[in-house]
Amino acid sequence: MIYLISGKQNILLKSQMETIVNKSLSKIDAMNFVRFDGYLTTVQEMVREANYLPLGYEHKAIVIENPYYLFKSKGRNKIESEQDYPVLNDYLSHPNEVCDFIFLVNTSDAEINKKSELYGLIEKNGQIIELKEPEKREWVEIVKQFFIREWPEVIIDSDAASELARRTEGDYASLLNNGNKLALYTKHITFDDVALLVTRPLEENAFLLYNYLMEEKNADAVSLFRDLKSNNVEPVTLISMISNQFRLLNRVSYLSSRRYDSESIAKELGINPIRAKIFRRNSFVISRKTIAKTLEELFQLDLKIKSGLVDRHYSFELFLINFKRR
Repeated sequence: MIYLISGKQNILLKSQMETIVNKSLSKIDAMNFVRFDGYLTTVQEMVREANYLPLGYEHKAIVIENPYYLFKSKGRNKIESEQDYPVLNDYLSHPNEVCDFIFLVNTSDAEINKKSELYGLIEKNGQIIELKEPEKREWVEIVKQFFIREWPEVIIDSDAASELARRTEGDYASLLNNGNKLALYTKHITFDDVALLVTRPLEENAFLLYNYLMEEKNADAVSLFRDLKSNNVEPVTLISMISNQFRLLNRVSYLSSRRYDSESIAKELGINPIRAKIFRRNSFVISRKTIAKTLEELFQLDLKIKSGLVDRHYSFELFLINFKRR
């Protein structure tokens, strides 16, 4: 059987693949289970392996990770010139019945070309499994079920589960890591435990950093940055995210000067009404000239860091220390 499993989270792709393999294979070893990396192995090598009989077994499984040739943009790959796609097309048209041929496709950074001949053959002769991202309202329940299933002896308060759901943002790998960490820390997880042990989402930290600057809490901004640095967050990433905040502030400031209220700004820019209210309030304490000056400073800082002209951590910390609204 041919399978194409697609999704944005590797942990879900792996779980779905294991479900399929475990149904077909009672025992797994090197003779009946083979994994290939699409970046390193040609399609004809994979097909050759798929056509081999599973010695000592009735069934076998082949898993292909990173099948870049299924994407709309293949990018550059050193083995592309060696690929013999007609061989793969022929196999997909006439697959080995005793072999599960499984494509694992992470679509977090690329889109599958559903108009390609390869995709069409998989769709015709195999099974397409698209793993959907959990909706926000489902994620809290998934968090609760994680502890019931994996740590039945651990109690997690309702508000703690909601906060953990908010901080992990639908990321199963993050839930697994942070959930296990919390369960090992205490047998009764409270909101304060989650706040202490689980890092806020990066976007939220970037917004908090921006807010500290707007409130002229420069020392708090520096303290937050140092915490983020210990978690290996790069200054250029924060520069990009903070620049986006100031660009939005510039647009809000302009609309506010045209007598738009918060609700109208939210509708015009397609942003959350609460966020529009915060940014409109900020626009009264900083001039558009200062916003433009700040954006230029951030652009130059980003350029100097990427050119290796300044120390990235020291220079960004200096920016946070010296920032003034006026």
